[in-house]
Amino acid sequence: MRGAIVLAGGPSRRMGRAKPLIKVAGVPLVVRVVHAAREAAAELVVVTKTTQAKSLRSVLPEGVALRTDVGRIQSPLVGFVAGADALTAEYVAFLPCDLPLLSPVLLYALFMAAEGHDAAIPKWPDGRIEPMVAVYLKAPSRDAAKEALEAGDRANTDLIRRLLDVVYIPVEELRAVDPGLDSFVNVNTPADLKAVERRLRGRK
Repeated sequence: MRGAIVLAGGPSRRMGRAKPLIKVAGVPLVVRVVHAAREAAAELVVVTKTTQAKSLRSVLPEGVALRTDVGRIQSPLVGFVAGADALTAEYVAFLPCDLPLLSPVLLYALFMAAEGHDAAIPKWPDGRIEPMVAVYLKAPSRDAAKEALEAGDRANTDLIRRLLDVVYIPVEELRAVDPGLDSFVNVNTPADLKAVERRLRGRK
């Protein structure tokens, strides 16, 4: 079974307001990501902070699981562990809530690439990776995240370097399923939001 973990509890400092609830073409960011992920994954959980849980529940589609991470540490690994513990899926997509143009077909391609490995992670020509538009084998990845946190390591790369078999997928290969690589466009600032709105208008 395939699952998805959507993180929706970050501080959103550059945006200046709660990012998951910001609407893009009338739809909250987190809902856009949930809709895309549900097309590629059989089960899904949204992980957030306790303070944001009520507002998120009010916009999430019926049947979407919502979990809170109660740890004081600000790290995506905390959210990964909380999400992994809520899912039964063997493989999980790990996603932020701010990907308004996420393609279900790209997620499906990453699930296929991850089979038989600990993770499938997109990689740019300059060496940058996309650890949060990626698919992980849940059990070893959850253990790696816990081990990293116990060691005081908080970055996604601290999880990844503890895995034994990671496949890196050149993003150029993913153009076959997402020609503009729009799935990697995230919204961090008001300027980003305006740019995405323009892209969506251009699709009509």
